[in-house]
Amino acid sequence: MPIGKEMKKMRIVAPPGTVDILPEEVRMDRYVESVFLEKCRLFGYSEIHTPVFEYGELFTKGIGSVTDIIEKELYTFTDKGGTHLALRPEGTTSVTRAVLQHELCRSLPAKFCYKITCYRQENPEKGRLREFHQIGAECFGSGDPRADAEIISLAYESLTAMGVHNLRLNINSVGCEHCRVGYINELTRYLLPYANKGRLCPTCLKRLGKNPIRVLDCKNPDCKTIAKGAPKLIDYICPDCLEHYNGVKAQLTAMGIEYNEKPGLMRGLDYYNRTVFDFKAGSGGAIGTVCGGGRYDTLCRRIGSDKELPAVGFAIGEERVVIAMSEQSPHLAEPERPAVYVVSTDAAAAALCLLELRKRRVYAEGDVIGLSETAQLSRAVSLGARWLMFPEENGFRLKNTASGEEQRIEADNWETAVKIIGEK
Repeated sequence: MPIGKEMKKMRIVAPPGTVDILPEEVRMDRYVESVFLEKCRLFGYSEIHTPVFEYGELFTKGIGSVTDIIEKELYTFTDKGGTHLALRPEGTTSVTRAVLQHELCRSLPAKFCYKITCYRQENPEKGRLREFHQIGAECFGSGDPRADAEIISLAYESLTAMGVHNLRLNINSVGCEHCRVGYINELTRYLLPYANKGRLCPTCLKRLGKNPIRVLDCKNPDCKTIAKGAPKLIDYICPDCLEHYNGVKAQLTAMGIEYNEKPGLMRGLDYYNRTVFDFKAGSGGAIGTVCGGGRYDTLCRRIGSDKELPAVGFAIGEERVVIAMSEQSPHLAEPERPAVYVVSTDAAAAALCLLELRKRRVYAEGDVIGLSETAQLSRAVSLGARWLMFPEENGFRLKNTASGEEQRIEADNWETAVKIIGEK
């Protein structure tokens, strides 16, 4: 029986919605994360780590109970002590909890970044998994439009540096709690006739009585068509929110960052207010959204704090970025070529050479399965080694695989060897 069928029969396969991250994808992930963390350093964002699971009520209160994440996708469990816990579905709520718990806002603004694993029980598809990875940044303590523009700039600079092309920034303002009251009334009046005629899906019928704005996020085709004709929230925002929105746009223009105003843009989480944005990549939306974020000035109060703390942030989906990079910059997935391949049938001599090279931070490969010298040379070629090293009595010989140039190095003269190997 073929190995694949045998493994499937024994259920030695990854569960639906999870994937094994193979070496070429790991290389992409490491590149993405290193670029992102370096950009965060330049913007003054410090890395923070939070637990994979939290108290369930943290997400219910923070994200909002009438959201797809909470209603359909949150992984919850009860521990042996009867405590209700949940796997982290996103990063912002956990980081906000950590900021409050550890009083990290003594000096403002307080800026943090992270790389995390998240979990949502949704229908798996390309770029959308049940176990997925995010990198993100959060800025606490500023309600100024300049903070919004900075966080958007950080996302833009990071994605550009990663090699993601054809980026399109969409922005909108979803107002504040006060100016949304009038909008919700108008939206309800618009949706009621469709509800009475049975045109809304069962989920949206429930949302209509609790939070009608969530109807605009529905993926049901009929509900999406209805949502297109709905009143636009941007037409109902108060003067303060409008001033803030105009300030964000002015800052983006000053930075030279192009944007599209998208009045229908919402976010699937209840904690957002004022600025919301996303970045799409690929021509014609072939790859889709790779980053989303916005302002969340009320999140601290939602999760139990007795004070407001303005904040703005974003998250980038690593899987989607890797898809974009695989299509647009495939060379980034190419494995690193060894600088040296040590060719020898004398195991002890080869081991000594490999040890000395690796101690000096040289990427070196050699035989560990008993290949002949001819087979070792073939292996060196397949790996793309730039140099061959042949241990000899009282020294070793270096051969450049591209030019054929050879140099004899005396025993223990490792620094000279490393210098030669490092020359382009």
